[in-house]
Amino acid sequence: MKVPLRWSRTSTSHPRPTGENSSVPDRRTALLLEHEMFRGVDASEMEEIAGKLPMVSSRRGTVIYAPGETGEALFILKKGLIRAYRLTADGHKIVLATYPPGTAFGEMSLIGQSMTGSFAEAVEDSMICIMSRVDVEAIMVEHPVFAVRMVQLLSQRLRDAEDRIEQLAFASAPARVARLLLELASDGVVDGFSHQDLSDMIGANRETVSRVLVRLKAAGIVAIDGRRCIRILDPAALKTRVEDL
Repeated sequence: MKVPLRWSRTSTSHPRPTGENSSVPDRRTALLLEHEMFRGVDASEMEEIAGKLPMVSSRRGTVIYAPGETGEALFILKKGLIRAYRLTADGHKIVLATYPPGTAFGEMSLIGQSMTGSFAEAVEDSMICIMSRVDVEAIMVEHPVFAVRMVQLLSQRLRDAEDRIEQLAFASAPARVARLLLELASDGVVDGFSHQDLSDMIGANRETVSRVLVRLKAAGIVAIDGRRCIRILDPAALKTRVEDL
């Protein structure tokens, strides 16, 4: 069962985080200092900024964002994995993006960030820092370097979206699967994703993805351990599949 993440999005005040997050403000500071948007901001200033921003933990399956919700917020992922997707009229899930730690995502017209009509769901247990529009505006005014980093971040996001559209339009299914495995791999392992999850991410059907994985396994390029773990045995050979346009 997916449980929505509850927090205030229209008010300038924030909810009090529960559990371990409420007693460790230094974690918020560490998160923000690690993020590229805050590169160049003085550490002491970061402590002041971080003290104003709540951080919440979300278990796997938690819906962070859903269509129809009002207000604006920017999320910065400290740890875990978030998936943004839309649902078609017949209930089919179309994955728009997968956000790793350090990624900023959300709905904020001020910076051209939009998830209108989309869901964001925690694929793994995650820890997220929440910034309201008021927070972002204040930081931009007080710390111009933050505004510059934000523009750079959004430019990169646009390039990534263009690459994804090109892949969906022109790349073969084996090439898309190969690229996805390389993107998702951590220390050579893609863990926690079903064949359906992978197919949603590249716009293919599950049977096609399963056939591609079987062929990669037969070629000795990957090993499949159970239903949700794929080990990349030959990264170089997998990269050649990406070029198979």
